[in-house]
Amino acid sequence: CSSDLMTDNGRQCQSEIYREVYMQRYGRFLKILKIAVGSLLAMAAAQALGLRYSSSAGVITLLSIQDTKRETLRVTAGRLLAFLAAMVLGPVSFALAGYRPLAMGIFLLMFTPLCMKWGIQEGISVNTVLMTHILAEGSMGMADIANEALLLFVGTGMGVLLNLYIPGSGAAIRSAQREIEEKFICLLSQMASELGEPGENGARTGGHGFQALEQALEQGERRAYEGMENSLLADTRYYLGYMGLRKNQFAILCRMRDCFSRMESKPDQASVVASLLESVSGSFHERNNALGLLDELEQVKLQMKAQPLPVHRQEFESRALLYLSLLELEQFLVLKKEFALGLSREEIRRFWGQA
Repeated sequence: CSSDLMTDNGRQCQSEIYREVYMQRYGRFLKILKIAVGSLLAMAAAQALGLRYSSSAGVITLLSIQDTKRETLRVTAGRLLAFLAAMVLGPVSFALAGYRPLAMGIFLLMFTPLCMKWGIQEGISVNTVLMTHILAEGSMGMADIANEALLLFVGTGMGVLLNLYIPGSGAAIRSAQREIEEKFICLLSQMASELGEPGENGARTGGHGFQALEQALEQGERRAYEGMENSLLADTRYYLGYMGLRKNQFAILCRMRDCFSRMESKPDQASVVASLLESVSGSFHERNNALGLLDELEQVKLQMKAQPLPVHRQEFESRALLYLSLLELEQFLVLKKEFALGLSREEIRRFWGQA
């Protein structure tokens, strides 16, 4: 890559780092604010409804606010299911041991393994606190059950309501996509330049660029999963599919680099493959379906097959490695073609901005 491009990429990378740090700090501050305000509102609402142990509603809100929307809903559903189980096991425990601490021990011996079996461990602590209220009251009538149910509904409801707003990650994912594509373009261009320049050895593309791209892919995939967890209605499978595509293409790029590095000499056809790599680099974009590039690659294959076989062993091995790298590049492009053909019209319109 040119020094100007590297400078621009460095500035953009630094800007992305600042933005990432800002978003992390903003997210932490927002969660703290939700916990403080939500707990206060939940306790006030419980007091307004005349509920006993109203402070517990604030604690339930605190425990209900998770990092993502879907996680918040999963935790809430688990606690509601656990509450139903507690209302069945509670009377059994109090009937066996009376309203004494022993009853709580019996209750937990039955309740805890049941929640673990159902995968709703998040309901253990909250519902245990609610059962201590019943223990303190010394009765488990309908009024007591209604009081605890309303505490749970007020606390979890406030947590869900506040967590409906979580800053969207769409812009962060798009930023990660741009960064990934820029790194791909840089590596492809560098490989083409090294393969096409005169010399005995094959391409020697350094590992630093590959490491940077691998890190960018990991970060992009993490952002895509976060986006999916924070989108209750929007279809975010496209971003996960895109990151999966680029990870598979990255693996192919690594294999191509290995092929080039093992070449002891450069065949005459190396310049043709280098030119094809330049074409791939120049048209590398999210919205490219790779059909034109596959046609160009097919012409290169036919051209290489039409040429006479090498005479010397070293030339034969280098040419075989060059052809193997061409087949890898073909798979690189086929993956993009299949990804593009697998998109629906709605996905193309929404993510590619095309009708």
